[in-house]
Amino acid sequence: MSGVPVIDILRVLQGIIAVLGVVVIYFAGKSFRKTKSGAMLFLALGFLFVTIGAVTAGVLYEFLLPGNLESADVASAACEVVGFALIVYSIVGTKD
Repeated sequence: MSGVPVIDILRVLQGIIAVLGVVVIYFAGKSFRKTKSGAMLFLALGFLFVTIGAVTAGVLYEFLLPGNLESADVASAACEVVGFALIVYSIVGTKD
C-alpha cells in the first residue's frame, strides 16, 4: 500500500471495531433490561469482552507495552476467549 501507513489503517479499523462493539453491547443490554433474559445478559457480557479484547492489543502496544507485541496479543486473545465463551454460554448454556 502506498501513501497510508499500515498502522494508521489499523487504528481506524480498531476504532470502528470499538464503535460497533459498543452498539452491539448497548442493544444486547437494552434487550436484557426489557426481557430479563439471562441469555441476553451473557451475550452482552460476551460482546463486551470480545470488544475489549479486539482493542486491547492496540492500546497495550501503543501506550503501555511499546515494542512488546506478543504480550499485547496474549492479553487481547485472553479477553476474546472469555468473551466467546460467554457468547457460547448465552446460546447453549442458559435456561430462560
